[in-house]
Amino acid sequence: MQSKQPEARSVRGATRGAGRVGKSRRRRITGLDVVVVVLMALGSLVYIEPAPFDLLIILLLPIALVMRRLSIPKRGSVALAALALFLLANAISLVPARDLGVALRFGAITAYLAIAWVFIAGFVGKQGERGVQLVMWGWTWGAVVTTTIAIAAYFGVLPFAEQLAPQGRLHAFFKDANVLGAYLVAPAVWSASRLVLLERGNRLPWALALVVCGVGILLTYSRGAWISVAVAMFTFFSLRLVGVGSRRSRTMTLLAVPVAVVLLAVALDRLVDVNVVQDMLEQRLGPQEYDVDRFATQREALEVAVARPFGIGPGQSEQAFTRAAHNTYVRGLVENGYLGGLALAGLMFSSLFMAIWTALGSREPRLQVAMAVVAASLAAVCVESLVIDSVHWRHLWVLAALAWTPSVRDSGRA
Repeated sequence: MQSKQPEARSVRGATRGAGRVGKSRRRRITGLDVVVVVLMALGSLVYIEPAPFDLLIILLLPIALVMRRLSIPKRGSVALAALALFLLANAISLVPARDLGVALRFGAITAYLAIAWVFIAGFVGKQGERGVQLVMWGWTWGAVVTTTIAIAAYFGVLPFAEQLAPQGRLHAFFKDANVLGAYLVAPAVWSASRLVLLERGNRLPWALALVVCGVGILLTYSRGAWISVAVAMFTFFSLRLVGVGSRRSRTMTLLAVPVAVVLLAVALDRLVDVNVVQDMLEQRLGPQEYDVDRFATQREALEVAVARPFGIGPGQSEQAFTRAAHNTYVRGLVENGYLGGLALAGLMFSSLFMAIWTALGSREPRLQVAMAVVAASLAAVCVESLVIDSVHWRHLWVLAALAWTPSVRDSGRA
């Protein structure tokens, strides 16, 4: 009987926060843990540059290294190699850049985001699934608070509607409604995952978070974000249904699907009756004038990329073409050459593969759920990157780092 107790406790830990795996996560909260939660909450305040998120990352990295609080797992060597090659390609492509000032600035931002990847990957490499919990907790509730403020301003409850929702589209504290919409996808999926994982009494806050994120995504009127949240939710629930898990876990997933759908449907149904929302939906659901130019630019950029194997330089798309490429993979290829394009795509898709692999193969139930969220959110970004430039999205790099979170077995030597 004693040999079966740890296994029984680990199952209870998956659903009630108890058990062997759960207890290993119940370490005291450190100062770095709190700072990481604050860091991720500040990720929703990026209207100014450098944003508070950026400054805090730069401050935290050397401190965490000195304190030995970072440890990139061995499985992350693939991502590190892809990251190094991408940075090398950025450096090489500086040579042919038409506007060196723009190229240096764009390349510096890319290098900073690589630093952010190292910090997040090192943090979750040391903490494991607990690190993912801290990152996503800060990300979700920071997004919920700022989005709630923006929604209230949008409907006239609070002032500053022109700043938080210019031209009738929700921006919140972002410069672009499209980026806000994409940013809210992962918190929405994380909130839905809590409906699967937690006890009944703890679900209400996460249900509210799901509704706020869903309404926020709608009010950005970003077609890419709408597609992304659909892709992410479908991917998450698919991974939960086919992955390794208990019968209770599968049942909870099946029950959470209609709950999440009903919550979002009720909230969105009420919104669609509002005149201003109806007008914006009619405008955004149809083809936009710039769609033709966008795809024409992608074709032109591909032609240039084939002829320029070393690229035209970081940030040079706007200099060389009428519009930006609006395709992350094309942009990486035309600006950073064959090496840069392949390295960027390799980083994104290897991270997606690793997250899916862990979500399906891990024997730790809470890690399965966490990595299903990461995989679903990364899948959404990979899809949306076909129609938008996402290389400088902070949340892309955070997700790409979370994907390499080790299991308890892998992190035992960290």
